[in-house]
Amino acid sequence: MKKIPDNSILKKEFTIPFFNMKTMRKIFKRNRKKPKIYKRKRKTFAGIFAKNALTALLLTVIFAVGLFNVGKEYIFSQVNTQSSDILSSMQQIISRVMNEKLQGPQAISARMRTYAQFNIVLGDMGKYQINSKTENCHVLVRLTDKDGNITLSSRMGLQAFVIFGEDDKEYLFCDTENKDFPELQQLEKDYMEMVKKEESFSGRYVIENYSIYPKTIIKSAYVNREEGLFIPHETELNLVKYYTENDRFDKILESKSYKIDMPEKDGYELIEFSFSDKEYIETSKPRTFMCGFYGTDRETFDKLSSENPPITNSPGGMYGINSIGRVCCKNAEIYIDGEPYLFTVILEVDAWNSVTKPLYFKLVTLFLIAMLVIALLDAWRHNVRNQADYRFEDYQKNLTDSLAHDLKTPLTAIGGYAENILSGSLSDNETKNYLKSIMDSVAYTDSIITRTLELSRMNGMNNIQKENTDINRIVEKSVEKYSVMLDERNITVNTDGRAEINTNVHLLETITENLVSNAVKYTSVNGSINIRISNESLSISNTIKHKVDIEKLKKPFAKGDIARSNQSGSGLGLAIAETASISNGYRLVLSCTDSEFTAEVKF
Repeated sequence: MKKIPDNSILKKEFTIPFFNMKTMRKIFKRNRKKPKIYKRKRKTFAGIFAKNALTALLLTVIFAVGLFNVGKEYIFSQVNTQSSDILSSMQQIISRVMNEKLQGPQAISARMRTYAQFNIVLGDMGKYQINSKTENCHVLVRLTDKDGNITLSSRMGLQAFVIFGEDDKEYLFCDTENKDFPELQQLEKDYMEMVKKEESFSGRYVIENYSIYPKTIIKSAYVNREEGLFIPHETELNLVKYYTENDRFDKILESKSYKIDMPEKDGYELIEFSFSDKEYIETSKPRTFMCGFYGTDRETFDKLSSENPPITNSPGGMYGINSIGRVCCKNAEIYIDGEPYLFTVILEVDAWNSVTKPLYFKLVTLFLIAMLVIALLDAWRHNVRNQADYRFEDYQKNLTDSLAHDLKTPLTAIGGYAENILSGSLSDNETKNYLKSIMDSVAYTDSIITRTLELSRMNGMNNIQKENTDINRIVEKSVEKYSVMLDERNITVNTDGRAEINTNVHLLETITENLVSNAVKYTSVNGSINIRISNESLSISNTIKHKVDIEKLKKPFAKGDIARSNQSGSGLGLAIAETASISNGYRLVLSCTDSEFTAEVKF
């Protein structure tokens, strides 16, 4: 049987230098990951604003959706109200004209066409009213007899208001669909072409102070006054450029003439007119006023009429043709000469039209701008607060790091002295010297901690109480504390000026004490300290051996000495003076030359 090797042999085989347990522990220890120290992620202004901007965009989307739905419903409610107003107004006109025999039925049709000439637009005080430049918005007005036949309506046609005499005025209507006179169809076609040109120029009204519109001039016509009808004899159609400025004349861009010779017909008389835009102009001839094509587009009229047939005893209602369109139909039964008629008003409205679109986008844009401005201001406010917090965090970190660094030297010395004393190899005299050094290091450490606490306390001071204070008295008190040191180093102190200011006494004493202390510690032997006092500032200058870098002297534990390890000062004096100055609303200014260091507190 083969002999099994003992454990000692196995141990030797597995204890080669690279794989022994001690080496492996070192490897694992070296590769062990250090624990992560959590550090708060600092926010930037751009990051805060980006987050606020996203919120602003979300609010704008919500506002846009809400505005669209609320605005749409508001428009529909106004259309419903407006249809009722038209219905009521036309009922009164029909009753007055037909029952009192005023002007005749064409006056009613003319008023119907006048209502139908307009479409929807926001009017005064935001009320949704009617104007003629809005697409997909139409008004239809009609009067039907008991058999459902339309007797009067707003269907488009050529009409004119004629003034025959002072008390003789009448609306006349021309049926341009009359097949006997093709010139009438051509007149209407040319008129509609000019209307399209008017719409294409409409955007220049505000910019260039003019508008474009077609103008119809009826020079003469065959008139049937009994029926209120006419056939134009000589007509002129102009495309006019109208200037809004009073000192400029209108300009005719296009002009077309038409002449219709009608055979003699019973009831018609050829009359020559004098045309004018102003009703009050006096002339011996009958004159026409408000000539042109008015009313509901024929195709739209026929479509809406067929979709909304006359129904007696039905008040009508409103129904949707799509998500943004509504048709409002209102009916009323009236009696003319004892016969029943059904009067109907139909309003078709598209809430998303050329009037509401610009207004909608304008309001949404203004809301977005307002939200972005608020987001910007809020980001700025948070950024200012964050930066202040970050500066304070950095200040505390630097203060802690500097405190740890400055405490390390005296604590190391204390440890070294104590270790030597414990060794028992020192003489009594050496032991006393070591103990004295330990006490000095403890006193220095206590001084640093005390002044650090004082500095931290000052950073949190609020509600500073002020009173009239004599600066000279505070300066003299501070200088007196160092009289022995001044005499030992043969340093002279010169004070110039007197002042009394309104200040916080404790803070001013702290400022003065630290500046005087700093000057005494760093003034060269046989040097001098010069103190200048006024109502504007307190300046303390002292002679020095070499120029020092003043850039970081206001920071905690910064010293003018080249060696930080010396214990002539804690490096907190100027930092405390700076903090006390800021708390009191003052400004500490440092300056240095090759031979003089100056600290000036500006009130």
